[in-house]
Amino acid sequence: MSTSSELAVLLKKYIEGSILPAEQQELENCMAHDTKLREYVEQLLQDDTLIHEYEDWLVTRKVMDDEMLQSIKNQTFRRIHQNIEEPPKEEKLPSKHVTFRWLRIAVISTAAICLLAGIRFVYEQSDTENNLISSTLDLAPATNKTTLTLSNGEKVELRNDQQGIMLGKGIKYTDGTAVTDLDAKELSGYNATIHVPKGSTYSVVLADGSRVMLNAMSTLTYPLTFDQNSREVTLSGEGYFEIVKKMKAGKRVPFIVHTAEQQVSVTGTQFNIRAYADEKSTISTLVEGGITVSHGQQQVHLQPNEQASTSSGNIHKQVVDANAYIAWTKDKFLFHETELVEVLANISRWYDVEIHDLSNREDMHFYGEIARNKKLSEVLRLLEKSGVKFQIKKQHKQHHLYVIK
Repeated sequence: MSTSSELAVLLKKYIEGSILPAEQQELENCMAHDTKLREYVEQLLQDDTLIHEYEDWLVTRKVMDDEMLQSIKNQTFRRIHQNIEEPPKEEKLPSKHVTFRWLRIAVISTAAICLLAGIRFVYEQSDTENNLISSTLDLAPATNKTTLTLSNGEKVELRNDQQGIMLGKGIKYTDGTAVTDLDAKELSGYNATIHVPKGSTYSVVLADGSRVMLNAMSTLTYPLTFDQNSREVTLSGEGYFEIVKKMKAGKRVPFIVHTAEQQVSVTGTQFNIRAYADEKSTISTLVEGGITVSHGQQQVHLQPNEQASTSSGNIHKQVVDANAYIAWTKDKFLFHETELVEVLANISRWYDVEIHDLSNREDMHFYGEIARNKKLSEVLRLLEKSGVKFQIKKQHKQHHLYVIK
């Protein structure tokens, strides 16, 4: 059996395309007898981002001297094998004048070296519950039941194989099957509250044809029949609204969304509201049309790609890329200058994990995109490219995510 160092060399040659037939056969034999190694190599070769970074590094290393490259290697291997409780001291890099951006080279080089170091990591990591990629602790998105509660006290667990519910001749799923036996006449005086749990999204088509998509840990309360002069709902959590225009006597009937910190008034438009009770800000982002956001006596009007955030009693307006704030509706995590606290909140709600931030460091911002149907370990690997480290533990039935660096 080849040593971890020999395997790293074989993998390096395989990626570069310089591996000999006999060497490739040796690598394949090793993978055939070692499941962990095979899984690691398969995952590595499927990760286009890391492969591209490695290819970039092959070019970059030609203009880097040996002393500088060795310094990066030393730091990388130290981080892989160090005790996670004790962050390493930064090694001072040699003072060399270079004509390219050092930060880019350092990131590419570190990623490339980690490809090779990964073989050794697979062999030396223990299979305890502290191992991030342990199959017994790796988590898929949570699977819980969305519930619909009517004002008469009736409570229904909604089907997970359906994407939403709609109002018509009663309450039905989007495929036309009935949610409840009550007909439209019986439901006309009722309010409904839909609660979406961790790891889920659900859509509601309201009585006027407007559509609301709710993110994980969100609640919408709405009437099953709207008043002729107004349309009002209450949101806690996050929702994406597509509001249809409604006219009466030549005037538009307003649609109002109430949250704990904002009131959003619209006529016909598309917008996103993030109003989680455990977050410091309530944020409304306009995609199309126009909305008015109010807080007490304060009021702002938004145009597409503008955002109003409310915190500490004040409304702040800014220009944003609205697509970054509705990526969740396309089943994606999209981080663009996203603070760590918001990233962790998203992870907690989607994977049903409790967050423990043990690190003492300045706040970090993240950039990246990944599908929300991925396992938690894949999301964490993306985040770890920014230098933060994680650990998963399980206590009783609850999983805990620790930020350790």
